[in-house]
Amino acid sequence: MAPVKPPVEPPTPLLETSQPVRAQFTALVRSLAAQRELAGVAAWSFLSAFIARGANLAALVICARILPQEQFGQVAIIQSTVGMFGPIAGLGLAMTTTKFMAEYRDTNPERAGRILALSLSAAMVAGLLLTGVLILLAPTLAAQGFASPGLSRQLIQASGLLAFGVVEAVQTGALTGLEAFPRIARLSVWNGLLSIPFVALLATSYGASGAIAGLTFSVAAACILNWIALRGECRQRNIRPSLSGIADERRMLLNFSLPSYLSGIIVAPVTWLSSALLVHQQNGFAEMALFTAADRFRYLLIFLPLAVSRIAVPALSRFRSAGDHGGYRSAFRWNLAFGLLATIPPALACIAFAQPLMVLFGETFRRGWPVLAILAFSAIPTVMNTQLGAALLSNGRAWARASADVVLAVVFVGSAYLLIPRWNAVGLALSFAISYAVACCLLALFLRRAHD
Repeated sequence: MAPVKPPVEPPTPLLETSQPVRAQFTALVRSLAAQRELAGVAAWSFLSAFIARGANLAALVICARILPQEQFGQVAIIQSTVGMFGPIAGLGLAMTTTKFMAEYRDTNPERAGRILALSLSAAMVAGLLLTGVLILLAPTLAAQGFASPGLSRQLIQASGLLAFGVVEAVQTGALTGLEAFPRIARLSVWNGLLSIPFVALLATSYGASGAIAGLTFSVAAACILNWIALRGECRQRNIRPSLSGIADERRMLLNFSLPSYLSGIIVAPVTWLSSALLVHQQNGFAEMALFTAADRFRYLLIFLPLAVSRIAVPALSRFRSAGDHGGYRSAFRWNLAFGLLATIPPALACIAFAQPLMVLFGETFRRGWPVLAILAFSAIPTVMNTQLGAALLSNGRAWARASADVVLAVVFVGSAYLLIPRWNAVGLALSFAISYAVACCLLALFLRRAHD
């Protein structure tokens, strides 16, 4: 007589609709307490992100204190321009590398090595090509984008940020997929120790051009240290990067890298266009300086949950690859609970103390406190956008993630063109808050449908 099979438990949706909100939140908190292993990994991720963000904030505070406010605004818009080209050159490879290194590092080291070699090679080639494009377009971008032809030279000087930044992003993506978070934390310490004095010294000696050179040196040093760490991790796991057989990865590039790439090239340019619109207003570079200073605090608000979410894609991909649905649901809820608990209280504190926080950049930044208050609020949907998007990516729903970014970009551009001419930096901050809130709602809908 055949044994009686136990009843199969139906899959539980990640986002329940039948439970009250209070019960859902309680379940999230319990999941947070239950995931000890993830909590340990998250601690390393938090440490590395804290050091990296802290060093970046310290470098920018030093620049703001050394440079006149208008020059600080120029450095900010140049960074924003490089940031626009970064996703275009990156080809969506950083997230691709994270996901597939996590999936194949143990089960198929040969394929993991092939994906790593392909990603790094493509990143180097694309980075160099887009660096050349940035150099060629620098006069046009400075004259028409910033209404300041004199910034062409600084844009050319910043092209190194693009070339090194693309490679550094893929290297970090690979280390994240290997869950080498202790190594990433140590790398962040060294990068911080190296970058801050160089930025301070060069900004003091050469103004805005020196600040850009210091930032470029920081990213170049990160690439060298990341490569040393990545080689060590690959040796430990018997992963050998090789370009042999890379044609077999065409489907991976089409189904995952392409939508991730589209997400990047959709969002980054509209952010830059909005920044360019801001600097075209009266006292535009001063307003850009206010926004950039306030945005540094938004980065601080989101750095902890985003640092922890770095473990989400590799962890969720690993659970999904192993068919561990219970572990997958628990990890997702852990990540979501942590994001909420780590963002909301400090965001409220940041809103309450917005004025004294802005004064850290200098007395002239005091009037930018409403910008900080709005950006602090926007940190909440920004974090939710990342957490929900990670769950979709781990399920292979990269196209759904990309479509949400399309909506985000459309709402962002529309809001910016309506609000920036009226309220300058405040209008740009409002555009962030509105667009990320809309995208967050859409991602929640996609995720619920994916698990119906």
